[in-house]
Amino acid sequence: MDNKTHMMFHDEDVREEGRRAGITAGKMEAVRGAIELLRQTGMAEDQLKAKIRQQFALTDLQMQTLFEHDN
Repeated sequence: MDNKTHMMFHDEDVREEGRRAGITAGKMEAVRGAIELLRQTGMAEDQLKAKIRQQFALTDLQMQTLFEHDN
């Protein structure tokens, strides 16, 4: 593989990584909005967390990130 072809593959990989990061950031913003809406309904925090985890298939790290700054 020549250098030009290698650079094209590298650029494609970088774009794909950026796209995935953008999707993840967008998903997390949507989840934050859902959390705020559910809190406004008066839902208990433990129930809210269970619903959010289930609905959005979040990892423990994502849950921690979303809820650590809220308390």
